Amino acid sequence: MAGEDPSSIPSDPGPLRRYVRAQFLQTEDEWVARGSILSRSLAGLVDRFSPADALKGIEIGCQRGALTDQMSQLTRVPDWTGIDPKLPEMLVTEHGCELYPARASGLGFPDSTFDVALFANVFEHIPPAERDSSLQEIFRILRPGGVVIGQIPNPYFLIESHSRLPLMGWLPTTWQHRYWKLAPVHWEHDFYVVTMKHLTQSAAAAGFTVHHVRNFNYPPEAIPRKARWAARLLERPMRRWPWSWQFVLQRPA
Repeated sequence: MAGEDPSSIPSDPGPLRRYVRAQFLQTEDEWVARGSILSRSLAGLVDRFSPADALKGIEIGCQRGALTDQMSQLTRVPDWTGIDPKLPEMLVTEHGCELYPARASGLGFPDSTFDVALFANVFEHIPPAERDSSLQEIFRILRPGGVVIGQIPNPYFLIESHSRLPLMGWLPTTWQHRYWKLAPVHWEHDFYVVTMKHLTQSAAAAGFTVHHVRNFNYPPEAIPRKARWAARLLERPMRRWPWSWQFVLQRPA
């Protein structure tokens, strides 16, 4: 999702896994920097591309609402709601955002309820059979002229974003599950290898137009210190082959 929780790492991961963790997993300060940079970046897109009179936003895949709260504080859209399939029940965040248990393919809100939808680092977690129906549901609950602001990691980036392992996205799925045993993270393998091509296809099938796409890379302060040399070395190639893409989809007015 938008950012996995870095806590609860297994206490004794073994020497090889400890080495990978030391190289590719953020410290608490780096994790906070990453979250802040991502929030500001997405908030900027919300303010730039959402309708001028936008009042209501929804975050798809909100986890416990940290980014939902950030959108309510950082953007000109005052009223934010979140949904996530792993929520046990309806919750209210620190800043008053309501979060509901739901899947993207079954949102349960009336037609044209929202002006903007946040869809950050979620599409790659949606099972292939639900991709088109999820985009159709988001289209349905947006008003005409509403927008989807999102991000999708590049699965072929040198260090795959979910596992923090080199070249994970290049492997067949069966090999990915075996390789995952070396991952320094505590979450399980739950992503699919998708690119902007897959997202564009599902978005077009739902009726969206692709309004804007840009490359996105984190600055050094969000990158594990021991891996920053690689980021500096790859700075120029990453302008063309980024860590992720940020995008804006629009429901035609």
